Amino acid sequence: MTAVHVVITRSPQVRPRRRAPRLSLCLPGRLLGRVAHPVIVTDLSATGCLVQCGTLLDHGAILNLAIEIDGPALDARVKVAESYVDGAAPEGAPRYLAGLEFLGLTPLAEDRLRRFLDQERRRRQRADAPAQ
Repeated sequence: MTAVHVVITRSPQVRPRRRAPRLSLCLPGRLLGRVAHPVIVTDLSATGCLVQCGTLLDHGAILNLAIEIDGPALDARVKVAESYVDGAAPEGAPRYLAGLEFLGLTPLAEDRLRRFLDQERRRRQRADAPAQ
């Protein structure tokens, strides 16, 4: 009897289904590690975010993220899930995108983030609703 080994690989273009819906936006923030990096949060969900930054981040790096949302900054511990060159950036200084996974949100920060996301979704739905 011959043993058969099957190796299943995932195409880089096929991404796993997201655990939480994302909201496209543009919020200032900063990543704090050995060096502080200003970032722009371009999408946000309850489980992570995508940021635009001026440096290529190391895959797997653990950093602190501060996002400027209503009131004081929202602080979160994050892990770099992916980092790559931003192909849509204008010529000149290279820009990078990084997918960040939230590792540690306090219950208060998690509640604040969910309320912010819910309020922003409702605001956008009202803005898109047809006038009567």
